Amino acid sequence: MRSLLLSNHSKKTALLGLLILPLSYLFFMPVELGYLVLFILLGISYYKSVANDKYRIVYIIVQLGTVAILGAFYTPWSLCFGFYPAVMTGLLDSYRLITRIMITMTFLYAGAIILFYMQTLNQFQPYWIPVVLSLYVIPYVIRVFYRSWEMNMKLQKANKEITRLVKNAERQRIARDLHDTLGQTLSMITVKSELVERLITKDKEQAIAEVQEVQTISRSILLQVRELVSDMQSIKIEDELNHAKSILHSAGIQFIYEKNTAASIEPTIEHILGMCLRECITNVVNHSNADTCTISLEELQEKLVLVVKDDGKGLDKEYTRFDEFGNGVLGMRERLLLIEGEINYESSQSQGTKVTITVPKK
Repeated sequence: MRSLLLSNHSKKTALLGLLILPLSYLFFMPVELGYLVLFILLGISYYKSVANDKYRIVYIIVQLGTVAILGAFYTPWSLCFGFYPAVMTGLLDSYRLITRIMITMTFLYAGAIILFYMQTLNQFQPYWIPVVLSLYVIPYVIRVFYRSWEMNMKLQKANKEITRLVKNAERQRIARDLHDTLGQTLSMITVKSELVERLITKDKEQAIAEVQEVQTISRSILLQVRELVSDMQSIKIEDELNHAKSILHSAGIQFIYEKNTAASIEPTIEHILGMCLRECITNVVNHSNADTCTISLEELQEKLVLVVKDDGKGLDKEYTRFDEFGNGVLGMRERLLLIEGEINYESSQSQGTKVTITVPKK
């Protein structure tokens, strides 16, 4: 929200900065009092249209009327000041509204030109016409750029929200892991410690055996804590690929990597992709009995596609092996939902298992 407010402030500052050039003109060139008053009215109404979104249309109409009067009673070149209402018209909400304002501008400026030449009886000079015609393009160009700016700000806000949701999801997962694994294991240590206390005077050998088991459980807890800390760290695809290569090599599985993208990956998306890749490699090592594992990462239009394929035993049925690592699959689906990603499985006993993960590039 703070960045959005700063951006709005910068936008208003830039719009007001457009008044510097005509203001400097007033200081260095002699002007009539009426011209000065009208120009001040134009400047005030322009400032109000920048600062007050609610009554912007009203102030734009005032600007158009002021410019028309300047063009009718002084010189058609004054219609060039129509640049200011044209700029503000580009900030309106819809193209239909912009078109209505431009039609109004056409009638006002045409009337101003007719009135000027009726009063002065001067010969018609067309030199200023291209400049005035260019005013019709300005609102639509600004509308396109402003719409692009709005979408960019919304995208940044959405990315921050996704990052926040990912962090919350990770906190919940860690809390769940602590409760389900460490909590249960620590409870077991407490029970065994109490058992040792009762056995130490009755059956020392059994007490020693229980103490050794407590030590084994403690080492298991230490390993689980290290795994949790590792999961909390930011994951890079390249690091995870190197890790996968090492694990697969240790398991006697050939590692093949195919890369077809040079795109930079947004950190949150890269983190989730890395965690999914880690889970897929764990499943390959633990469940596939494969000889080869092929990993590919490619860019397709606005998406990134990660494919992990093994030539192992595949699935007997659509759900059979999923039950063995269901929590991992569920965790991947939950993470991918946060970034509008998806995961698909293909498997057969003759060709192994293929996992396809698709995520937006940004």
